[in-house]
Amino acid sequence: MSARPPRPLLRLLLGAGLGAGCGKVPLLDIEAGFSRADAAWFAEEDTLFVFYELTAQQGLSTHSVLEISYVTDTERVGWTALSALPQVHTHLDVDCGPTALCGSTSIPLADEPRDVRLRLRYHEEGSLALDAETVFNVVGPGAPHSHRSYLVYGVFDATNTQVQWRGRHQFPTLRNEEASALGLRRALTVAAPSLGGAPGVPVDNPYLYGIPCSGNRRALDWAPVSTDERAVFHPAQTPADGAVAPELCAEATVTDARGTHTTAAHARRNPEVQPAFPVLRSPVEEARQLRFYLAPCGGPIDADHDEMQRERMGFGSGVPKICIDDWDDPDFVPDLAATFREAVEAARPDGDDMVLSIVLQREEDGAADALEEALALVAPDERHRSSPRLAGAFVFDSDVRDLALEESVPVLLWCPTAFPTDRADVPSSAALTCAIAPDDTDFELGPLSFGALPVLPSRARYLDFIDTYSRRQAGEVTDRAFLAPRFATTSDHVDLGRFGVVTFLNGEQVSARGSDAFSYCKPRRVPPVAFRTAFMRTEEFAELVDQACDDGQLSEQYCETLRLGVLPLEQLPALHNSAPFPDYELGLAWDFPFLLRMTYEAFAAGSVSALGLSIPFGVAQNGEQYLGTRSWLAEETDLREVLTQCHRFCDHPTFDGAGVYRVRADFRTTYETGCYTPRIARPGDGGFPLDP
Repeated sequence: MSARPPRPLLRLLLGAGLGAGCGKVPLLDIEAGFSRADAAWFAEEDTLFVFYELTAQQGLSTHSVLEISYVTDTERVGWTALSALPQVHTHLDVDCGPTALCGSTSIPLADEPRDVRLRLRYHEEGSLALDAETVFNVVGPGAPHSHRSYLVYGVFDATNTQVQWRGRHQFPTLRNEEASALGLRRALTVAAPSLGGAPGVPVDNPYLYGIPCSGNRRALDWAPVSTDERAVFHPAQTPADGAVAPELCAEATVTDARGTHTTAAHARRNPEVQPAFPVLRSPVEEARQLRFYLAPCGGPIDADHDEMQRERMGFGSGVPKICIDDWDDPDFVPDLAATFREAVEAARPDGDDMVLSIVLQREEDGAADALEEALALVAPDERHRSSPRLAGAFVFDSDVRDLALEESVPVLLWCPTAFPTDRADVPSSAALTCAIAPDDTDFELGPLSFGALPVLPSRARYLDFIDTYSRRQAGEVTDRAFLAPRFATTSDHVDLGRFGVVTFLNGEQVSARGSDAFSYCKPRRVPPVAFRTAFMRTEEFAELVDQACDDGQLSEQYCETLRLGVLPLEQLPALHNSAPFPDYELGLAWDFPFLLRMTYEAFAAGSVSALGLSIPFGVAQNGEQYLGTRSWLAEETDLREVLTQCHRFCDHPTFDGAGVYRVRADFRTTYETGCYTPRIARPGDGGFPLDP
């Protein structure tokens, strides 16, 4: 050596046994190695590219050098420092840390090389070197999009008026952003842009690089734009009267060892989207209570329970009493039905929807059966009438009871709640027969959870509770309201049996062209929205469904839904893609025709706690809340982020939520059941876009 080696290298040589006393000094492992030693020669560019990354815990310094050797048909180049060879492109110095070296270079080379090798020389004047297992590729002559190391493409901003031109590295063994990270910079210039129709997209050329600008085009008088980064926005905007043009095509020029290469580059507009139906308004209003008190003629069976029932339902002294002693009389049921019907007709001129609100004090099951039969003669016929109408009936009974008549299920809610018979289980979750859903599922009052509180209890459960605790701890209802949707004269209903009904309120529909596309984004709380088309209401559609179901092409559950003539909103995108219709009518699904909201106050340790609750909604448990309550309490169902409609350029590539331009992911096929939340390039976001 002609110069004294650096101290780290001296220690390395001693550790390798090359210094004094080599037989006694142990070998020192410095954990040195190449993690990348890649070379690629491009015939179309007469350029050999080299990329390298290596680490060593000791021995690296500013005097360490990367060397290359190769052989061609006309020359043999021995080990030569990369820094000593001419470069075609700009290669920045890359800081990989104190124990690493990394970078790149591009060497002009007209003849195809063979036997390309890389190595690290720890010191430029030393003899110690570390050979790399070099990966070498040859890219022969061919089309620009597949046989050149750099292609150019364009993207539009969110307004679809301003274009960003991008350069993209493409090498056999490393990705676009890796090439940039290793210091490679390329220059590009774009000129002579024109608006027009987009060419067909070859499978192997999704960026359309090198495909000539063809067809009738509108030239734009824009100055050329250049960059030595990976992207640049052109400052001009496309004219308003050119908004229908699917793409902008221009001449893109890049440099190589031969000089420059010019070919066509394309920028396709982003899919133009909007909410398909921003807001579906459901006119839910408070219904008028038609109150009835049914009890034996001699008075209530238990005064404490009777007082609680009246308080819960807001019954004052003016509520008429109907004697039930003769419940087994043949005229009892029709007479009672007539009484209910007369009350409905008397209240109808006021214009409000109505709910029969009934307190029942009884000991015999027959009295409850007779009441249900009377209600079944009145309520079902009113259910689908236009407003003002009888939405349904609510019965607060003395005892727990299930409905006996199938026709009662969609219109009649029968309470009370069933509580555990063992007092030890009172604070635990309890199955609720009339599904009392609290707004605060974690509500606790001393030792009692919400499921143990006697909100709407039977006589036996209430008396047991107040005997164990107190009447004060049984709480009270301070406010109650029945909510029901108002139906226009044009409203149409599709019964879903025990699952409720879909109401098409007032002709709300989504209009679509055959070229449109839709995206369904499943929200956290699924909106109760369904859709149908005119064709789904025809005999021809019914015959097609029967045929497909009989042949076993569709599941039994799906067949049941199709035979009803409605589908959940999430299936609209797929249906439109396979068999587009011009209109899709939107409806709201109700699992029950009305909702009872209460404000309940409970007492403990001298304090008062209040919470809101909803009734009904099937079987619920403490700790669960029926999500449909929200749709009842809101005046509208927000669909802006649920159903998105693309009305132009739906087959073009898209940006995703991370800002990556997904050149093979068009809106139509990618976002049928996915959330389309693109982060689109915009001026000022930098010259190095996220482009893996």
